[in-house]
Amino acid sequence: MSIAFPKSGAEIPAELRLPLAAKVLHWLTAALVLGLFATGVTMKQLGQGPAADLLNLCHKTTGVLLLCLVLVRIGYRLFAQLTARWQKGAASRPVHALLYLALLVVPLLGWAGASGFGSRQLLFGLTLPEIWSPEAGHAELLLLGHAWLAFGMIALVVVHIGLALGDYLVRDDKAD
Repeated sequence: MSIAFPKSGAEIPAELRLPLAAKVLHWLTAALVLGLFATGVTMKQLGQGPAADLLNLCHKTTGVLLLCLVLVRIGYRLFAQLTARWQKGAASRPVHALLYLALLVVPLLGWAGASGFGSRQLLFGLTLPEIWSPEAGHAELLLLGHAWLAFGMIALVVVHIGLALGDYLVRDDKAD
């Protein structure tokens, strides 16, 4: 193994290339996750007020979009049988699995916490169905779990980026 920058114009083997749909789904997911993380932190820093309320509505609406996108992504990966395209390194598969798990659990915890507070309104006059009754309690705990797991997901994203960069920069000597 050696570290080498790929030659410009170097062709990626066909079996390793991802279809355009997979790339679009990946980068849309990345943009939504980063946007949601930024709005979540900003919302918490603002506390109360009209700006925080608007950010909360945007955050919940975008969270629903992310959850739907992730479900589409999982369906697409299963349908297109893209699992073999993951790097064969020891860490890559668990990181991807944990990322997908976090991409499902974090929005669901946020939705449950919002339901628990009775705060199910979204932008455009839409309302989330209730998945956690306000009478059941624990809304604060659900949202705390939502926040901590969101920070954990960002840590996984950093690891994912590191693995992707490593895959991009490290080339097998036989490939040269």
